[in-house]
Amino acid sequence: MASLTFQPSLFYNWDYFLNLPTNRKLYELFQNLDLSQFEDKNHGHGQTGYSRHAMIRALIVKDIVQLDSIPRLVEYLKDNPFICDLCGFDNYRIPDETQFYRLIQSLDTSKLSDLLAQIDNQYYAVSHTSIQNISIDSKPVLAPTRENNPKYHQRNLTNKHKKPKRNPEAALGYYSTHIDHTGAKIVDLRWGYRTHSIIDNATGFTLVEVTVPINIPDNKIAKILFKELKRKYDLSDLRNVFGDKAYDDKKLKAFIRALLKSSLKRPDDLEFFIGKNFRNTKCIAPAVQGLPCSGGLLMRFNSLLPVNKKGSKYRMKFRCPLAVLSVGQAAGSDRKSVHPCPINHPALTTGKHYGCIEYVPITGNQAKIIRALIEDNKLKRSRPGRIRVRIERYFSRLQAITSEDAPYYSKKSVRNHIALAHITLSLVALTALKLGKPDKINAYLKFAA
Repeated sequence: MASLTFQPSLFYNWDYFLNLPTNRKLYELFQNLDLSQFEDKNHGHGQTGYSRHAMIRALIVKDIVQLDSIPRLVEYLKDNPFICDLCGFDNYRIPDETQFYRLIQSLDTSKLSDLLAQIDNQYYAVSHTSIQNISIDSKPVLAPTRENNPKYHQRNLTNKHKKPKRNPEAALGYYSTHIDHTGAKIVDLRWGYRTHSIIDNATGFTLVEVTVPINIPDNKIAKILFKELKRKYDLSDLRNVFGDKAYDDKKLKAFIRALLKSSLKRPDDLEFFIGKNFRNTKCIAPAVQGLPCSGGLLMRFNSLLPVNKKGSKYRMKFRCPLAVLSVGQAAGSDRKSVHPCPINHPALTTGKHYGCIEYVPITGNQAKIIRALIEDNKLKRSRPGRIRVRIERYFSRLQAITSEDAPYYSKKSVRNHIALAHITLSLVALTALKLGKPDKINAYLKFAA
């Protein structure tokens, strides 16, 4: 791609302003941004209008500088004529905020998706790397409606058919879960959308993304994302797929294997690291919370023991927590003095100091749930579990440059708004790599410092 050229103004020192930190970042970003697939101005019909390329660059400025609204962007451009020249506005002619809203509404979302893939593929070509580990997850995007305002006493968070007047395309769905003061689990519902992404764990930027109403299941959108991923990228070296329990679906895993089989060098080595989803099952409370003993302590789950050869009956073994904490002590030491028992039980204070033991009978199906819980906890603490956390870090960076509350009233505007934010983070990674700073591909504030 040919480098962009700018016509400097005669009223300021170009070199001085170019060396300012923010201006330098934007200049380097725009050198790697190819907008040739978007029509710049009207030709042969209607008024020529403003440069669409300049307005798209201005929207990227909005994300990099972390401006929360279009009116603030217009004010920022008016206060920084040098940045107006970097964006490509003619003679300091800055569009009105309504022009930016119309642009966001009129942009072709598929072209933005192709631009994202073009930037990512250029990164792999420059770095001579490939896609090996990917993660899939989603993040809520709230619609601007009073129904999401906790101070509005008549808000509707129960009837999904009663749409907000100014947000008819938004949907009511799961937002988050929290624990109230009584210890009960509360599910929060909100009106809005959800952005779904597949990221490369090695680079930390998104490969494919889509924003849809918040009530569409994650495993359904995953099929769309993997089809697009196969079409736009070389997946020959892909080895691992990471995800949370929303993607724990046997049919989904079989679909992904069949879809990517022709693209992988070793399709049999494709491995899934997906959290366990205990849908339609009741987890055994003692396995998670512990079993209370006569001294008021919670005995810790120790092991799972079969009762018969058929595997239809099991026993859960629980052991005194004070004895478990003292396992590392020397044999025969006085555990009473180190971890005193509230009732001075002889099982802990005398003999082998093994502590109290209790058994809880369970069925074979319940034992399967307990084993799945154990494996899920092991996955969270293992290296694959720590790798999956990288997509959470990516969404944290995404939320920093674009608020969780979408300031638009149509689904297409919200999709384009989020897509531009994904493009910005991928553009930061490519620019940092070309500047010889691969350690700052995720540092959107200091990648050009």
